[in-house]
Amino acid sequence: MTKTMKPQQTKRETFHLAASYTIGSHILPGETMEKINQVVKGRIKLTIIPCDEIISGIKEGIYDLGLIESPLFDENLVYKEWLGDELVVCSQKPISDSLEKEELGSCKLICRKEGSLTRNFITEFLAQFNLSYKSFNSLSEVNNATAMIQSIKWAKPNTENPTIAIVSDLAIEDELKYNKLFKSRIYNKPMKRKFHLIYDKKRISDKNLNLIITKLL
Repeated sequence: MTKTMKPQQTKRETFHLAASYTIGSHILPGETMEKINQVVKGRIKLTIIPCDEIISGIKEGIYDLGLIESPLFDENLVYKEWLGDELVVCSQKPISDSLEKEELGSCKLICRKEGSLTRNFITEFLAQFNLSYKSFNSLSEVNNATAMIQSIKWAKPNTENPTIAIVSDLAIEDELKYNKLFKSRIYNKPMKRKFHLIYDKKRISDKNLNLIITKLL
């Protein structure tokens, strides 16, 4: 009896993508991920971790491409400016468009954990106006942007001591559009930043990687 040979299957390669919490949870899903899918013929594995861990993983060859919100520059990596973003104060109910020191003093702030790059960025911004995290009525810490946004959505309404968070404007686009959340600024000053794409300099001639980056840019 002749044995039927099964056709040999081609091994599908996996593209390893790493993104920060804000980008991986709120920016990548939808159109951005679809652009990557148009180039990658195999599987895409997305890992959502802090920016410093993404940089280490790129250098170690664990990830093919990193998407970060707070760049820590390393001479072994290539950095491409990607999206412009602004950190804004978000609240469940409308508050002043421009928050002054006295108003901040009545707010309960949900913030990122101490030592995170986003918190460091906000700390430097506040210092320009002789403000700090101590300027707020009270603090609670969470470890990612999604938890902060959900905490604001489910916070108990309080007009005297509103609960707020400082998050990416891009991350709450839908909530702002449908009036599920509202945004303000501190002293009406924007907290602008840039998201970056990063990869190893040794991959600078990688055709597929360059195609993905071109699509995203």
